Amino acid sequence: MTTHFTDDEIDALGERLRRGITHTDRTRYGSHRRVLNVLRSDLEAELRAFFPNAEAGSRTKRVETVAAKLQRRPDLPLSQVTDLAGCRIIVSGKAEQEAVVTRLLATYDVQQVDDKSDRPKFGYRAVHFDIRYRGQLMEIQVQTRNQHLWQMVSEMAAGYDISIKYGGGLQEVNRALQDLSELAWRCDLEGTELPDADIDQARDVITSAHSG
Repeated sequence: MTTHFTDDEIDALGERLRRGITHTDRTRYGSHRRVLNVLRSDLEAELRAFFPNAEAGSRTKRVETVAAKLQRRPDLPLSQVTDLAGCRIIVSGKAEQEAVVTRLLATYDVQQVDDKSDRPKFGYRAVHFDIRYRGQLMEIQVQTRNQHLWQMVSEMAAGYDISIKYGGGLQEVNRALQDLSELAWRCDLEGTELPDADIDQARDVITSAHSG
């Protein structure tokens, strides 16, 4: 299956979305997103079959999220945005993560691998694959359970201030997330799970920091 639009048409749509979301372009992106939804659903089903002991999920980006990304990256053509549609695999620990990474490299048309598991970006840890799947660029994220637990706390913080995902936000919130990310990394090395008490403490810092 291919997209309804050529790369040139998709890039032209991206340029318009950078300037603002019109009703016409929201509809056009919706048409493209429906095709992406079929692809990511099929990819998710394949991943579930390959890794029955892992947790798998998928999503496609909303037009508002896409427009915001294009505004942050004025040099990025929409046709080259790899995470418009993607899947996530969550495994129990580092050994399982490495096994999944090896299988993905052998199975898919991998364009790029970005290993943030030991080199986090603003505390975020995962292994990202950009793949070409039936002609469409897509993303697969592979996370340990601890990396995913950290991300859930980060998403809570982003609900107050989205800039936390890009190094912005309140200093005390950033520090709490960085500390929790380091703890998640150490727990993965030890084969243990992030303690609930530390997760709750980070959540309390976030809530308190934004309560004023």
